[in-house]
Amino acid sequence: MKSSTKVTVGLSIAAVAGIATTVLVSEKVIRKALEISNRRKVKNFIKVKLKGNEKLLDIVDHLDDKEIETLVSAGKKMSQGFERVSSYGETVADATHDTKEKVTNFVESLF
Repeated sequence: MKSSTKVTVGLSIAAVAGIATTVLVSEKVIRKALEISNRRKVKNFIKVKLKGNEKLLDIVDHLDDKEIETLVSAGKKMSQGFERVSSYGETVADATHDTKEKVTNFVESLF
């Protein structure tokens, strides 16, 4: 085998190994960044909504990443539920107003 072919094969193997290593490392980096982001979201929620309760912040420091992920997903579900309830509340308020007008008009038409 020619030496140029050997060099080409060697460089190709090195390139494939480098790409595989980069993919594995970047996946781990992305996962770790997401875990850190989730932990900060939970801590920020505690600071803003729960007035920075130190005991809760300490508990968050001792939770593992799966538990933090569960908290964040539960928070997202509660937020979606709150948005639904808010939209239903607006619909009920509009319907109540319309009903009030209809009843008022009906009573006025009787007199």
